[in-house]
Amino acid sequence: ELTDDEVNLLRHYALKVETYMTIKTFEALPFAFPDSGIKSWKVTKSRAAWLARFRPMPYDCCINSCCCFVGPHADELRCPFCHESRYRDGTTRPRKRFCYVPLIPRLVSFYYSPPMIEKLQYRANFESNDDMRDIFDGKLYQELLQQHVTIGDTQFPHKFFQYPRDIALGLSTDGFAPFRRRTKTC
Repeated sequence: ELTDDEVNLLRHYALKVETYMTIKTFEALPFAFPDSGIKSWKVTKSRAAWLARFRPMPYDCCINSCCCFVGPHADELRCPFCHESRYRDGTTRPRKRFCYVPLIPRLVSFYYSPPMIEKLQYRANFESNDDMRDIFDGKLYQELLQQHVTIGDTQFPHKFFQYPRDIALGLSTDGFAPFRRRTKTC
């Protein structure tokens, strides 16, 4: 159970996010409404993340977004592509960070919300006909429904999307460039 203060904090968070409010405007709210109990954006965002059980994972990345300093680049002090310094001068503070919230906790959180649970049942309750109205009418999805899941050389007894709680994930990108020369985007 959430306390009244926690519910209010989440309402403040939702107001900012759902109305695309700037941080500057959000920071002015306590002045405009001194008895509202509105905290700073930093405190509000941090507390909302804690209440949601999300633990963002920060990763150092190039100031020009060439690479993330993980895997083979984890110990690099300079970007292997543009040669910009990873850290601010004379410190070990990264010049830029990327915060990632792992996928599994995000998916798990869907099942804590009754309205979201209902939305997640859409795929399981969907009835396809000869019209193309939805991605679930598509040829690939319909073919997957008939196939057993295979990973490597191992075929499993269950089929794709066999169970009502299975989630069909798609990936949509806005032109990121994963290749070394970054002349082609996905």
